[in-house]
Amino acid sequence: MLPSSRTCGACESVGRTTYVSRTMRDQEPQSPKRPIWWSRHDLRPFTLSDEEAWELITSPPWRCVIAWVTRENQPVVAPMSGTPRDLSIAWGPRMLTTTKNRDKVKAFRRNPAISLCFQNAEGSKHVTVRGRLDSDDPELIRRWITSFVDSYGHHLSLEEKQLEIARYSSPDRLILIVTVEKLLTFDRERMIRAERENLDLWET
Repeated sequence: MLPSSRTCGACESVGRTTYVSRTMRDQEPQSPKRPIWWSRHDLRPFTLSDEEAWELITSPPWRCVIAWVTRENQPVVAPMSGTPRDLSIAWGPRMLTTTKNRDKVKAFRRNPAISLCFQNAEGSKHVTVRGRLDSDDPELIRRWITSFVDSYGHHLSLEEKQLEIARYSSPDRLILIVTVEKLLTFDRERMIRAERENLDLWET
């Protein structure tokens, strides 16, 4: 017996359906296949917002690493303490303290360009500040010293606080005002989350 046309038609229909489905599937946009190391190579999606960056910068303990270059253009870094000058200004200045006899003061007189690096307690969020140093303002010295001692001396007696203030009050102490020009940030927590959830956060 010859096969009925209905049966053949069904087979052809199934064949066409399968073919069309494959064709439609082939036309669907495909996510680019990226190498496993891509998330550690292109860090563009893993940044902090300006608000997050300034929250990190303006939070205790107000410490950072500062970088400058020597006369021979050799890089130097050192830890420093600083306090926000005005927390209401998003791109406002920062204040750092030092004394006139330090090498970095001589370097900044030659070249006022400066970089500072901040990170959170866990070391998972970083902010690098690029800017320039303006001239110091002697009137700010007492305010800075008092503010800085208050930031860590809440357990000190009044007499102990006065002693700490006296230790910082050398006649050569300077307040260096950093005008922020650019922020570079990195959020490792966001990167790890994208890797665990297999997220593709790159536009191209």
